[in-house]
Amino acid sequence: MGSGNQSHGIDRRTFLASSVGITAATMVAGCSGGPAKSGGSKNSSGSGGGGTQFVSIGTGGTGGVYYPLGGGMADIMNKNLDNVEATAESTGASVENCRLVSSSEMTMALALGNAVLLAVDGKGDFDKALDLKAAFGAYQNSTQVITTKGSGIETIPDMKGKKISVGAPGSGTEVIARELLGYFDITYKDIDAQRLSFSETATAMQDGQVDAGFWSVAYPASSIQNLASQRDIAFVEFPESDLKKITSKFDYYSKSTIPAGTYKGVDHEVSVPGVTNTMIVKSGMSEDFAYKLTKVIYEHLDALEKVHPAAKQFEGTARAAPINLHPGSKKYFDEANL
Repeated sequence: MGSGNQSHGIDRRTFLASSVGITAATMVAGCSGGPAKSGGSKNSSGSGGGGTQFVSIGTGGTGGVYYPLGGGMADIMNKNLDNVEATAESTGASVENCRLVSSSEMTMALALGNAVLLAVDGKGDFDKALDLKAAFGAYQNSTQVITTKGSGIETIPDMKGKKISVGAPGSGTEVIARELLGYFDITYKDIDAQRLSFSETATAMQDGQVDAGFWSVAYPASSIQNLASQRDIAFVEFPESDLKKITSKFDYYSKSTIPAGTYKGVDHEVSVPGVTNTMIVKSGMSEDFAYKLTKVIYEHLDALEKVHPAAKQFEGTARAAPINLHPGSKKYFDEANL
């Protein structure tokens, strides 16, 4: 696997305090100052009974999109649901989130569609099938592979012999990096793989310690914006012929186009592989609770859009999950004609 940084797995989760609302601090809204509470009450999974229902939302690194969106959703729940206490927590992202929800350490979590599909099938990084359902398809992640001008990297095959950040351990970004490198017949033995979070990748590239990095994230990504403000960046391109073959070989990929001007210094649109994110829950969550959580999020998308524009996609991708919808979520979408 990659070199170093093996400590960035489950132990690297950080729990950050929320002291302000969505409009005041979009990056920390609804985020917890302590461990997950989803295991602290029999009502945390919505199994019935009185008292407070604790909801913990697994997100990702603080430099990505999962984190602010999760904080925004927690804030919406806290403001609009009685007897619900919601927190969003920074994690290693998709692969880890699937395991955390399956083990009831998280109530719900965001994860990339390919990681979710592998989880329920017990393939890839998962030794056994996990009992998960989709609350909703959230939005599309664009696979943004970034380098700095002068690195000599224009396409994926140019990465051989270079220091490449493949994403944090337990992240959907690393799953995608492996797949896309493999498509071009490149393994970790052919590169100096660094398993870093988005923020760590940006810092390493800024300092010249990494030649290129993978981001599977909605645009614009704050960590890429920060990097572009300090260094001249460039996209590692996917030629149209390769993009067509990738989306044909892997049915969960589709073409995603990043508009010109999304990042400083990139004045042309860029086409890349995209994957839809999924909000996952455990199959055993009660229908009423899944309905209630889905409904409150979708009835307050205007507030969530202020946190990140990716929320504008939620209605269009509501049913676009690679696994079965939870019956409670399906009930709401049927009623809302989504």
